[in-house]
Amino acid sequence: MMISAAPPEARQSQSSPQPSNCSPIREQRGLPIEMPRMMGLQTAYEILGGKKALADVLGVCVRSLNYKLNADRGVSNLDLFVTAKTLETRGNKMLEHAAKLRAVLAEAKG
Repeated sequence: MMISAAPPEARQSQSSPQPSNCSPIREQRGLPIEMPRMMGLQTAYEILGGKKALADVLGVCVRSLNYKLNADRGVSNLDLFVTAKTLETRGNKMLEHAAKLRAVLAEAKG
C-alpha cells in the first residue's frame, strides 16, 4: 500500500491527449493500420500481377507484405506513394503501347 501526501485530485491519473498505445517519440509510433490502406495494397498487387511484384516495388519480402495486408503491421505513407507511382508508370506504359497498336491498325486499314 502506497501512502501519498498529495491531495486526492493530484493522485488521479490525467488522461493523455495521446492514445495509450502510442509512444510520445515519433520514431517509435506504429504505422497506421486502416482498411483503405490495406485494401489499396491488395488491389495494387492484383493489378501488378501478384504479391511478389508489389513486394519488389516496396523493397520488402512477400512475408512482410502479408503482414501489412493482414494488419499485423501498418502501411506507411511511403508504401502508398511508391505503390501509386508504380501504378501510374505501369498505366502510362499501357496507354503508350495501346496507341502504338492503334497506329498499326490504322496503317493496315489505309
